[in-house]
Amino acid sequence: MPIELPFAVVPLDLGTVTTGNELATTNPASHLGQFRYIGATWKTSGASNVWVRGNFGSAKEIDFISMIAANALPGTQWRIRLGTSQAAVDGASASYDSGVIDFIDPAITREDGLYHSHHELPSIQTRQWWRIDISGHTGDFEASKLIMGSKIEPTRFYNKDFEMGIEDTGQLDISRDGVIHEVKGQILRTLQFTLGWIGQAEYETKFRPLVEKMGTRGMMLWCFDPQPNAYRQSKTYFGVFRVAPFATGGIKPGNYSKEFQIRSVI
Repeated sequence: MPIELPFAVVPLDLGTVTTGNELATTNPASHLGQFRYIGATWKTSGASNVWVRGNFGSAKEIDFISMIAANALPGTQWRIRLGTSQAAVDGASASYDSGVIDFIDPAITREDGLYHSHHELPSIQTRQWWRIDISGHTGDFEASKLIMGSKIEPTRFYNKDFEMGIEDTGQLDISRDGVIHEVKGQILRTLQFTLGWIGQAEYETKFRPLVEKMGTRGMMLWCFDPQPNAYRQSKTYFGVFRVAPFATGGIKPGNYSKEFQIRSVI
């Protein structure tokens, strides 16, 4: 199976969110849209009536949906509906209906027990209402964030010298007597790559708006290799630019090179 082009998604504000099951005091469904706080989760009481619905307030463009850091199980499934009204997404007349699909696809086992869904729509849907139903789960369902938006995809692949690594936010000091002092901190995954030969139109319509909107504080999802295999989840990143990307003029006038450095919280 060939490697696929990477893409970024800037998550849409989920709008007004309602649900059939939540721990309202500690883990409400609205946490799915609090993108800066990965530890703020939606959690249910049991596996009955597990759905979440939202109204963007106006029609938005969507061709990608992901629910990240969820305690999904091999039997967990989900269904995605997009439409022009609440009645449409609650019933059988949704403009887009994924049907019931596996949450963990392809099937893998992660050591931390947290999984990221991945669903690409065949075409852009411009809709105001959305609904996600979870079925086939056992026990309480918990997930961190719901990412919906339109993919920003380059026309060419990244350069060969890309890097996938980590950034340790903790600290380890060793005294002169060999005593170790550790300051706890999260170990974040990092991604660094360069897109060369970006044409002027592509730069002005895709990557300049992305960088000027996000800066080094905007949360976004990057899928470095979307091909459906066992490694796709480990190549999915959700976080911020470590440094603000800038465009460098190429040998050919009207072409640019751009380096991206992403710091991920998942």
